[in-house]
Amino acid sequence: MNELSEPEILREACELAATQLGGTLATVHSEDATPYVTFVLFHLLDDGRLLFGSGGTPQHSRNIAATPEVSFLIDNRAAVTGDWNTFDRVVIEGQAEVVARDDPRYEGFIDSMASKNETAAFFTKRGNLFCIRPRRLILMKGLQPQRHVVDFERDE
Repeated sequence: MNELSEPEILREACELAATQLGGTLATVHSEDATPYVTFVLFHLLDDGRLLFGSGGTPQHSRNIAATPEVSFLIDNRAAVTGDWNTFDRVVIEGQAEVVARDDPRYEGFIDSMASKNETAAFFTKRGNLFCIRPRRLILMKGLQPQRHVVDFERDE
């Protein structure tokens, strides 16, 4: 199989993400630094940034406040009941940040979320909007051993 270009990887990741309402967010417990995972509704932007909403008190929100480095899994796991060759996954590693309501990106991000899932946008507006700035995006397709990777430049 040929290696995919970075634009192709991002396009395929977005295509998979568009078929899934939720994904798995992995954070680090703020209290004891153990792993924590949860399911959240999300929207993947075409540049690899990932948006999701949460209230201020859930464990993952507290975890992100303490340690913003996160990992996010998008997959079409229903495929494993049939053809494993169609089981695709995207892992996004990066840093999550709260996007404040007065941030110039806020309304555009909310509109983008609503274009995928109005309910997710509705509840996000009543809580916090998070954006994961990717450090790395990994696409894995079916049973193929290849990992298609996009490494993003970091603004420090």
